[in-house]
Amino acid sequence: MPPKPKVTREIVLDAALELLREEGMDAVNARNVAKKLGTSTQPIFSHFASMEELREAISAYAEHLYNTAMLEAMQGGGNGFLEMGLAYIRFARTEKKLFQLLFMSNRLQQEKVTEIAGSTEGDDQVIAMIGSMTGLSPDLARRLYAGIWYTTHGIASLVATNSSTMDDAEARDVLGSVFKGLRAIFKKEGEEL
Repeated sequence: MPPKPKVTREIVLDAALELLREEGMDAVNARNVAKKLGTSTQPIFSHFASMEELREAISAYAEHLYNTAMLEAMQGGGNGFLEMGLAYIRFARTEKKLFQLLFMSNRLQQEKVTEIAGSTEGDDQVIAMIGSMTGLSPDLARRLYAGIWYTTHGIASLVATNSSTMDDAEARDVLGSVFKGLRAIFKKEGEEL
């Protein structure tokens, strides 16, 4: 009789991630992951102390995928800020359940609009990029970023919940218009200071 293939940590994580993508985080439990693996629950708990630890590993992986997409957009040439917004919407379109986990759950809790901008890894670089693109002060660049983030997040949330089928061209037009409008408002505000 051939030896049973070893179920590695990565295999468990992949099975849990597949469940998340198909059915959402509520479906990620020991019984469903074991069924996906075709094993008992023993291999899961030999690699993860608890289901919470497995869920945290899934969340960390989802963040890694998201951060990779944003970094690629930022470095892709052209208007890096606009490309990041489009990449955010694309992530919502292609990874609906991961987007919902990261940005439409209680994981993202901010009290004020301005706290959104600057609360995530890499935000300071984005705000600096906006400042150099627009000539706005760091505070006004942060406020512009917050305004664009809410617009982008709104579109992405609609896409992630199948409430909209907005394509990249339409999203590009909307984000570009909002950016120009906010930039004009904040430039005027900066001149009045």
